[in-house]
Amino acid sequence: MLKRIGKMDKNKKMIIGILTAAIVLVVAFIVYITCFDSHIEFSSKFKNGITVEYGKKFEAPKIKAYVRGRLINRKGKEIKCTIDSNVDATKTGSYEIKVTAQYGKKTATQTIKVEVRDKKAPEITLNGDAEMTVEAGSEFSDPGYTATDNYDGDLTDKVSVTGAVDTSKPGDYEIKYSVADSSKNESEVKRTVHVTDTTAPQIKLSGDDFMSVKKGDKYSDPGYTATDNCDGDITDSVKVSGDKVDKDKAGKYTVTYEVSDSSGNKATATRVVSVYDPAATADTVNPGNKIIYLTFDDGPGKYTQGLLDVLDKYNVKATFFVTNTHPDYQNMIAEEAKRGHTVAIHSASHKYNQIYTSEQAFFDDLEQMNSIIKAQTGNDASIIRFPGGSSNTVSKDYCPGIMTQLVNDVTARGLLYCDWNVSSGDANPKPISTEQVVQNVISGVQSHNVSVVLQHDIKEFSVNAVEQIIQWGQANGYTFLPLTTSSPMSHHRVNN
Repeated sequence: MLKRIGKMDKNKKMIIGILTAAIVLVVAFIVYITCFDSHIEFSSKFKNGITVEYGKKFEAPKIKAYVRGRLINRKGKEIKCTIDSNVDATKTGSYEIKVTAQYGKKTATQTIKVEVRDKKAPEITLNGDAEMTVEAGSEFSDPGYTATDNYDGDLTDKVSVTGAVDTSKPGDYEIKYSVADSSKNESEVKRTVHVTDTTAPQIKLSGDDFMSVKKGDKYSDPGYTATDNCDGDITDSVKVSGDKVDKDKAGKYTVTYEVSDSSGNKATATRVVSVYDPAATADTVNPGNKIIYLTFDDGPGKYTQGLLDVLDKYNVKATFFVTNTHPDYQNMIAEEAKRGHTVAIHSASHKYNQIYTSEQAFFDDLEQMNSIIKAQTGNDASIIRFPGGSSNTVSKDYCPGIMTQLVNDVTARGLLYCDWNVSSGDANPKPISTEQVVQNVISGVQSHNVSVVLQHDIKEFSVNAVEQIIQWGQANGYTFLPLTTSSPMSHHRVNN
């Protein structure tokens, strides 16, 4: 009996031991699960950190935190986390984002490094065009540039410019503009400049471009020079062609001078040499039937501009026998020539008591006016009109017989003089009406096949008549021409 009881106590102790061990294991397991099996994980690691472009809006990444176990709850349970960020995207530099998650007594943190960097290159803006064309020989001025950066602001004074333009040599030139910001971002733009030579050389004739030589006298070409904006002196390249001047044969000879530069631009100049026979009359060309030469004396003046506009309106060319009695309007002489009209000599002073005192006084006045004409037009005039006409008698008061001498001397100098055969009546001391001027001209023209009409462009009422005269002439089949050296010259009877 005692033996059985002893055996039962032994089994009971065994069972209690087993239960105790089981309880310990369970408690230990619970403690392990509670204290050691669970851990906190974050959804993203960002091992390489985050790079943010300067100036852009920055938003912290969305990060989730989970608590997971190795034995149980392997899928994990999302728990709250807090994000603390000091990132300022308006300033470059290194920043951190700190993520914190807590579960029970467990706390986990994750630090994410953030770099705010300026990766955007500066912008260079060229003033003017990126491709330009300039004329050789001219001065090239770079239109300039501006440079701005999203971080550094205005970088214009930091721009480096390389390359140059040599306008003395045609070709293509490249200018480079480069700049780097404080973050070492670099930009470069280019401008191409085409230097082209389209300017023709210049031929300058020594002496006059219209020369007169008395028949039998020796003639030698006065010479010439030629220069080019790129090639410099190219006188040796000038080719002379045209007529060979025969000093023993009266006539007009045209000599042509031509030169080309290395860019193929050509220039020509001509010289007319008149070999005249004092005993012979000038050769003329029949201008045809129903011809009207409109001529205007004593200008230019304040009404000349309006007259030129009327002539342009009807595409009519006229002849202006100019003076310097209104020097403020000298520039209109150049305008007359520019518009295709003939500029001829009348007188510098138009003072009879000066110009008709002697032949020398007359030609001094003539040359003074011709110098003004040449300064304005670049050419000498070859046609003149005597003040008062070749038939004037007022010259007798100052030098008897002077007109007979002058008509011969003018011809000997290779000049042509032209009077008129139709008077507008506007030279009368007492002004007449515009309508009377129109009637006088129409009546006179109808009496001639070739009419040389006298008017004065310093008289407004006469200028106002021109449009009606042209309208009538064109409607009735007349042709308006300017006087040239081959036109028939109207001559009056010399009375002194």
